[in-house]
Amino acid sequence: MKLIFKYFSEGSLDHVLTRDDHVGIKCSLPQDYNDPYELFLGIDLDQGSELLATYGEVVQEIPSQLTTCFSKSPVVAPMWAHYADNHRGFVIGFDVALFQEAFPHLLVREISYLERPSEDLVRFTEMAAYRKKPRDAMFLRDAVIYHSYFSKYQEWSYEQEVRAVNFEDYVEDVGGHKILYVPKLCIAAVVAGAKSTDKKKTALSQAATELGADFYDEKIGRSFPTPYLVAGTGTASVFTKGEIAAPEGACEECSEPLKSNGKRCAWCSIRDADRMNAATNNPFRILENHGLLEGYFKNFPRRPRVPYK
Repeated sequence: MKLIFKYFSEGSLDHVLTRDDHVGIKCSLPQDYNDPYELFLGIDLDQGSELLATYGEVVQEIPSQLTTCFSKSPVVAPMWAHYADNHRGFVIGFDVALFQEAFPHLLVREISYLERPSEDLVRFTEMAAYRKKPRDAMFLRDAVIYHSYFSKYQEWSYEQEVRAVNFEDYVEDVGGHKILYVPKLCIAAVVAGAKSTDKKKTALSQAATELGADFYDEKIGRSFPTPYLVAGTGTASVFTKGEIAAPEGACEECSEPLKSNGKRCAWCSIRDADRMNAATNNPFRILENHGLLEGYFKNFPRRPRVPYK
C-alpha cells in the first residue's frame, strides 16, 4: 500500500484548501458514518448465552474514536458517484509512509471485508469466561475494538477502504468540526472529476502545483468499466499495484489506455468495411428504406421480452 486516496465533494474545495501548504480532512465519530452497521461485527451470536453474557459484560460499549476514511484506489466508479458528487468532485492522494510519519500515533490500516465475525473473538471470549484473568479480559476488549474499526461486511468491499483512527492528538476544532491538517509533503496527487467544471479543474491544478503534487483529470472511457487518469501533459495513466503508472499501451486514435501492447482500442479498431457491412445488414435500416420503421416501433409490444438463447 503506497498511496491512499480521499474522495471529496465538489463544494468542499474551499474547506479542504483553507490553510497554506496543508490539506484539511474532516474526522468523524462512528455515529456519523454512512454505514448503520459500523462497529457491528462483534462475536458470532451462535455461541450460547454464557459466552454472550461474558462478551457483553467485558466489552460493554465500544468507545467512539475519531476516524477518517480513504480508499486504496482513485478510480473506483461507485466512490466517485457516492462521495464525489457523481464525478463532479475531486480526489487527493496521500503517500502512506509520509502520512504515517507525520502522524505517528495514528492507526492506519486496511479494512478487512468479512462474511461473518472473526473466530478469534470467540477464542478470546472463551479465555475471558473460563480463566477469569484480567489480562484475558483486556485481550478481548482490545481485539473487539480493533476488529470493530477495521472490519466491515463483504458488501462494502468495493470501497477498498483504508481507515485512520484516533486523531485526538492532532485534530483542530473548526466551527464544530474536527479537522486534521495534513502537510504538503504527504500529498502525492490531486485528481479532478470527469464532470468537474473548467473553473474547478483550474483551481485544483493550481492547488496541486502549490502542494508539489501531480495533477490528473479523471476520464471515463469506452473500453473499461473503471476510469483512467490523464496528466497535464495529456498522457494517459492507469492505477495499478498501488501506483499511478503508464499503461501497457495507448490507442493511437483516441488515446485511451490499452490492456496490452497494441495500436488501437477495440472500438477504434473497427474497419470501414465492418461498418459498411453492419449498416447493410441492419434490419432497422432495411425497414427505414421501405418506410416501415416508424410503424414497426409504434406497434412493437412494450412488455419486456427474454431474448432467445
